[in-house]
Amino acid sequence: MFTGVHRLLFISMIIVPAVPLFLAAVIGFYSYVETTKNFATNAIEQVAIDHRNMIVGFLDERRADLETILALTSVDALSGAAGQAEISRILHASGNVFQDMGVIDPEGRQTAYSGPYDLVGKFYSDTAWYREAVKQGYYVSDVFLGYRNVPHFVVAVARRIQGQVWVLRASIDSNQFGRLVEQVSIGDSGEAYILNRDGIFQTDRRSYGELLERDAFSYPTHDESVMAFTGKEQDVEYLFASATMNDGKWRLIVRQKKEEAFQSTMAASYTVLLILVCGGGVIIFLAVIVSRRVLDTLQRQAEEVDILENQLLQAARLAELGEMAAGFAHEINNPLQVMKTDTALLELTLSDLVEKGTDADLCAEAQEVVDQFSIQIGRCAAITREILRFGRHDAPELQPVVLTTYIPEVGAMIQAKAEVHGIRLQFEVDDKSPTIAADPGQLQQVMINLLNNAIYAVVDRHGTEGGEICVSVKNIQGSAVIRVADNGTGMSKDIQNKIFLPFYTTKPPGQGTGMGLPVSHTIIDSLGGELNVESVRGEGTTFVITLPGLSNRR
Repeated sequence: MFTGVHRLLFISMIIVPAVPLFLAAVIGFYSYVETTKNFATNAIEQVAIDHRNMIVGFLDERRADLETILALTSVDALSGAAGQAEISRILHASGNVFQDMGVIDPEGRQTAYSGPYDLVGKFYSDTAWYREAVKQGYYVSDVFLGYRNVPHFVVAVARRIQGQVWVLRASIDSNQFGRLVEQVSIGDSGEAYILNRDGIFQTDRRSYGELLERDAFSYPTHDESVMAFTGKEQDVEYLFASATMNDGKWRLIVRQKKEEAFQSTMAASYTVLLILVCGGGVIIFLAVIVSRRVLDTLQRQAEEVDILENQLLQAARLAELGEMAAGFAHEINNPLQVMKTDTALLELTLSDLVEKGTDADLCAEAQEVVDQFSIQIGRCAAITREILRFGRHDAPELQPVVLTTYIPEVGAMIQAKAEVHGIRLQFEVDDKSPTIAADPGQLQQVMINLLNNAIYAVVDRHGTEGGEICVSVKNIQGSAVIRVADNGTGMSKDIQNKIFLPFYTTKPPGQGTGMGLPVSHTIIDSLGGELNVESVRGEGTTFVITLPGLSNRR
């Protein structure tokens, strides 16, 4: 029946995705290449920024240490034996942070010194770092040899005391500082080093390039705080990131071999080829599976249409049965009226007999029979009236219903049936339950239907022992909440989503029409309320009816 549709769908599902897959693979490849390049560039820039911040933080801490020492040291302790002892104590207390430390007086002479070199009395007034420290108040020098003829650089701070400028300087071991700079994590070939403005190495470079040598590579001019670029050195291409520091006198260089930085780009080409091969296979596989499932779905839907047609035919038959029931109800009303008239006449006759002094016990017994006739005639009349109203789709006749008495009365109608099946039926009605506006007959129809369903579910699970049904009524914010809870078989989520659909039933054929809950839901909805279900498979079910109290109705 659907063979042609299946063939067309199968071919379309193979051809249609092929072109987008190819275009997506090609475009994705070039986009991926650009993205990976940008990612690698941004990554190395971020590494340079973070590493620079770490180095600057180290130098700032040393500056803060020296400024604190100079601020807390008295002028008497800046020179002579007292100064020598104080500087030695401070250097010892600082650990291995500083290599040595010295105080330089306003004339540029080092008056106090602690360290491995004989530098007391040395003059620094002609050195560039001293003049800059006096001028700016703080200075970090380039690496130089100095009096000691050993590579080092100086961190110096100046302070004006009694109108004269004193300088406290400390040397940083270049080897220790170089190890700090080299601690960069960026692949196997990544390395970091510092150059001054003249391209002189301020730290060793791991690959080649020693301290105080000039780097032969020509770096671009620094226009920004951080910049990235590529270049070739000794036939090896590198990805560089450069960050300025030390007031622009230094530039931190972080570099990585370009082959390693962009290695994912090479893998992308193989990935694209693999995607094309795998994608083609997946397309064919899905075309087979999906087309088959679509064919199965079409066939299943055709079967469901047949089932629906049968259900519609059943609904038509039920409609005819309803019309017949309405006719029967109309015909039954006639003899009921006659019986009602005769009952009234019988009551008058009994009254006359009582007045004439007839046996009182006999009259009482007869009166009880007459009262029972009246009650049952009223019930039959109410039933026929409900059948006729259902057939005419009339609006419900609303009247005040006091739930504290109404619910137990309805429960009494089903009590005997529950006891026959060994079910404990209990009622918990709050005395503060609100009075509602409802049609008593319709509400009774809903309650009886819910209780009958509960009995069926309990018996299905427990048989004639251990079954419980609880009907509770509470006042929640002026609305009546009626709960019919049982410990029966319960329902799955899938069944809960279907129980209010017409003709849907979980009972065996011949035991349910699938109309009880849909009609109940319609009745509660017409009363301005809600009918919901809460259920757990294997534990039980609770139907919740929420109806507005008279005070909440508009």
